[in-house]
Amino acid sequence: MPITARQFARDRMRPAFTLVELLVVMGVLAMLSSLVLVGLSSAAEQARINRTRSQVQKIHELLMPRWEEYRYRRVDPAYSSDVSGTITATSQTAKLRARYRVDRLRALMRMEMPCHRQDVQLGAAGDVIDIGDPTSLITNEPGLWHRYRRAVANRTSDGTFNDTTGWTKENDDSECLYLILESIQNGETNGLDFFKDSEIGDTDGDGMPELLDGWGNPIHFLRWAPGYVAPRSNLHRNDAPDPLDPLGVRGGRLQTSGTGIYDHFPLYPLIMSEGPDGQLDIVLKYDDDLDNQATITGSPPNNPYYDNGTGSFLGTEFDSNSNSVDEFFDNITNHQLVIAGNSQ
Repeated sequence: MPITARQFARDRMRPAFTLVELLVVMGVLAMLSSLVLVGLSSAAEQARINRTRSQVQKIHELLMPRWEEYRYRRVDPAYSSDVSGTITATSQTAKLRARYRVDRLRALMRMEMPCHRQDVQLGAAGDVIDIGDPTSLITNEPGLWHRYRRAVANRTSDGTFNDTTGWTKENDDSECLYLILESIQNGETNGLDFFKDSEIGDTDGDGMPELLDGWGNPIHFLRWAPGYVAPRSNLHRNDAPDPLDPLGVRGGRLQTSGTGIYDHFPLYPLIMSEGPDGQLDIVLKYDDDLDNQATITGSPPNNPYYDNGTGSFLGTEFDSNSNSVDEFFDNITNHQLVIAGNSQ
């Protein structure tokens, strides 16, 4: 039926969207969609931060009972010797026996709470004997050290510490942390039972597992981190003496009488996530193969305050990638989350 002029005119008067109106509506929908996506992304990022904080807090609570044990750890009778290695009546002074105990506790802590593969690789051979006191510290490595060695032998392709075919250096601190947590046993509960399978991985492919944070990066670990101090550390306080050296025989003494500041203060384990930017910017290790071993002639063995002659203690914050940006501000650590054992 043909359309009349009147019908055509009436059809043209019906309301409809113009092209401009359609474009405006599409723009508004696109803007709302972007706002929703940004909100979802922000919520997901906050969820990763909260998950990582929970991980770091759990690791701290698992490690601290072992750390506290060293305050009262029983060691073999502390005998010392003269330079020739002969035990004499004159060499068995109270000070030398106290030094022996401090050195032995530190040696045990290094082997039982390793943070570098050299701690597991060298064992007692890593002890550097002070010139004035050549007594051997450890003749038999502790049982935990042997457990770590067996784990390395079972997991790496050739059971060695080779950078190509064995346990590599790349994430060895995180892998040491995994070994420690794996060795923590309370009845039928293992330290790893508190973590999901998705929180464990092997990012460098050397066969040694690592604990992963909310972004899938290894969680780092330092047993001794004297460079990590205030304002970001709520645990390292230099107005208290080293509990392993209460008599001050290995550096644990006041800097100047009346200042209340100690050269060696209590060093709590440092557990770190790189945070959202994936950059740590903290001294994790030194370039030498012995990492945290005291190799300078005359240095006390297993010295927690060894700085490798660079002036930078382990745990010091610095611009590691030389991009003129301090990328350590978003790091997540137990020293920020914990004050006197309480979550903040």
